[in-house]
Amino acid sequence: MKRFLALSLSLALVFTAGCQSTPEEGIVKGKSSDALIEKAQAEPGQGTLAQRVGAPETYQASVSSADGKLNVTIDAAVTVPEADSAPIFQVAPGTITQDQADALIGSLVHTELYAPDGYRTRDEIMEDLLAAKRKLAEGPSEADANTSYAINGQEATWEENMQFLIDVLTAEYESAPDQSERTPISGQFQEEQAYDRAIYTIVGQGESEEYGYEGIQIVQDQPGVVGETRARYSRTENFSQGYMTRQKMELYYPELDLSAVPEPHLTAEEAQARADAVVQTLDIPYMSCYSVNLMYCTEDYSMGGLRNDGVLPRCCWAVQYTRSIGGVPVTYVNNAVSFTMGGPFERQWENESLTLYVNDSGVVDMVWDGPCELEDAVTEDSALLCFDDIMDIFEKMYVVQNDGLDEDDTITDIRLGYVRIRQQDVSDSGLLVPAWDFFGSVCQHAEGEDDQAVEDPCRSLFTINAVDGSIIDRSLGY
Repeated sequence: MKRFLALSLSLALVFTAGCQSTPEEGIVKGKSSDALIEKAQAEPGQGTLAQRVGAPETYQASVSSADGKLNVTIDAAVTVPEADSAPIFQVAPGTITQDQADALIGSLVHTELYAPDGYRTRDEIMEDLLAAKRKLAEGPSEADANTSYAINGQEATWEENMQFLIDVLTAEYESAPDQSERTPISGQFQEEQAYDRAIYTIVGQGESEEYGYEGIQIVQDQPGVVGETRARYSRTENFSQGYMTRQKMELYYPELDLSAVPEPHLTAEEAQARADAVVQTLDIPYMSCYSVNLMYCTEDYSMGGLRNDGVLPRCCWAVQYTRSIGGVPVTYVNNAVSFTMGGPFERQWENESLTLYVNDSGVVDMVWDGPCELEDAVTEDSALLCFDDIMDIFEKMYVVQNDGLDEDDTITDIRLGYVRIRQQDVSDSGLLVPAWDFFGSVCQHAEGEDDQAVEDPCRSLFTINAVDGSIIDRSLGY
């Protein structure tokens, strides 16, 4: 299989006017940023990007591996930005300023914020204690009965686990103050030590009758340093909860009755308007709405079961933002692993993402990872490969990259946009380059299991550099 494809790649291809020639070695190699920039600086051609690459509105094809196990069906809409050029830009780690931190707190938080290390009052603990005792008296739900428990590393029953929780809460109640000893936060960045350097944080939490719990975490690393810079807002105490599409929730949490989960009365347009009002206060250059999708929160759920308190997940509009420069957006994906930089302490540079989760009560979660700073344009425009050449590369290399897999994949969406890649021999800088991303569904075949196609509109299945045709591994950043 691989031998046949390697020979195929050396065959001559037909090109249309205005496109680059297909690279002979760039399909697999093509990792030198200097060579990439040199290729991009060739004559870009005339007209809009759509005219220059010659992409159709839709594309259909199919391809299979030699052993017949991997079958790929392409029945996709093709999206090319309405733009006249696609320069390559240099990007560096960005910052979250004090003004932006103030804007986040002012536009998202509805109550006074306190330092998170304060003590809970007896009344607060008693509420949890009584709920735990009621739960123990009622007995376990079906999900509880099918869950494994352990106490201090020893296997335990559900009843033992609940009694242990009651004992812990009782001990906490006995030593708790009658009134809150929490300290209101200033809202200003405070210096903290993290591994080998100082970072600056704003961390607070609060609670109100109307909005419930609210928490915020804003971290600013050293200016220009790849590392920790990020911001989180949530109405749950777990800031790391994920969100899934309905299709994935039904696949991974089959016991959940999602018909009982109310969808927002808010329309997608209304949700975006609420999110836009927050994002506009941050004054981020070129940041614009990329997509709006219905998502379900997976916080505190175990596979196939409800939370211990029986609460169903909430459904929200996920309003996603990326930079859009001259009409060309940075393609939003959720499977781009952050760059790991070398040195005595490994640091990760998260790919920039800004998502607000909105339901009828407003913004209930917000994630802003890896803010970046757009620096100089490395090229005024980029010479791009023709769409037909990109598809020739895809149809040959997709089965090579996924050789040995037993699955049926369907490509339903092909998009041209920017992707951030590593810059050669530079640890704290990257390049925004035009690239093609392929989205769709994957149906894996496993003996003894039912086939189930998994589709995620934000998961890129394959990425091809639009300039040199090299395959970009989003898990590596190049």
